[in-house]
Amino acid sequence: MAFNPNLNVFHSTTPLLQLLICFLIVIVVGLLLFSVLILAGSMIFGVDASLPGTSSFGSGTGEAEFIRYTLVAQDVSFFIVPGILIILKFNPGHKTDILNIKAIRLNDLILVIILAICAFPVTSLAGELNSHMELPEQLSGIERWMRDKEDYASQLMDLLMTPETLIGLLINILIIAFIPAVGEELIFRGVFQKLMQNIFRSGHLSVWFTSFIFSAVHFQFYGFLPRFILGLMFGYLFLWTRNLYLPMMAHFMNNAVPTVWSYMKGWENINEKSSAGLAEHSAAVILSLIAGSIILVYFSRRSAGNSHENRDVSGLSSI
Repeated sequence: MAFNPNLNVFHSTTPLLQLLICFLIVIVVGLLLFSVLILAGSMIFGVDASLPGTSSFGSGTGEAEFIRYTLVAQDVSFFIVPGILIILKFNPGHKTDILNIKAIRLNDLILVIILAICAFPVTSLAGELNSHMELPEQLSGIERWMRDKEDYASQLMDLLMTPETLIGLLINILIIAFIPAVGEELIFRGVFQKLMQNIFRSGHLSVWFTSFIFSAVHFQFYGFLPRFILGLMFGYLFLWTRNLYLPMMAHFMNNAVPTVWSYMKGWENINEKSSAGLAEHSAAVILSLIAGSIILVYFSRRSAGNSHENRDVSGLSSI
């Protein structure tokens, strides 16, 4: 049988099989492309290609630049390229709106920025609670591995979040905020959340399952809860607006604000754990929850008024 370049047979498969195929594409394309980019980067920067997997870092300029390059390579390899490949290649005839990227209303943009700011006190509290997680003694080995992963992520941020120049800050905003916001929202909300909705026939379940995967794949277990909460926020924004720009903007704000703040105030001050008790944060958390909930309810009610736009769950051809 001749090869069909449009992969139309893909559309006749079950949503679950579509999901498995997309996971396979992400893994295979991601690993192959990432390996090539890391090998090329190690030669360009003159750094050991195994560096990103080590548990400690030096302070050399070449090493820091290679880490930044690695983060970009990771986002491009596992999120951006597979996401574009899945969305464009598997959607013949739907190339005008399949990315769900539409013009943003000014009031929507303002509301999303406020929503992203409201998330900071909530995720901060969730992170504080998550950081005290302890596993049973029988799982001490797993806990040590989880702590090692957390220490690695902490060292990585210590290395990156110390730009001394405006150019360094702009590079950090690009690497830490802009590229991850585009890539992760493209693959998690633009692809996987839609596939989950096709499987579960439920917008809410699709948001929760996608948020779980979104948080889990970062392998920062002591930051799982705040990232899961962010995933819910991004997911519901996309569910109720069908505009990928809005979760991208919220994601960008979540990463860009601490990046800019650390440049202004110093990462050691931003990263320092607060000595205040949980009660002191309660007012900010409650106000943020109220304001954030009002904004999400607004998007939900507007979505209900345009429900015919949110009932298209006919497979990947609807992405």
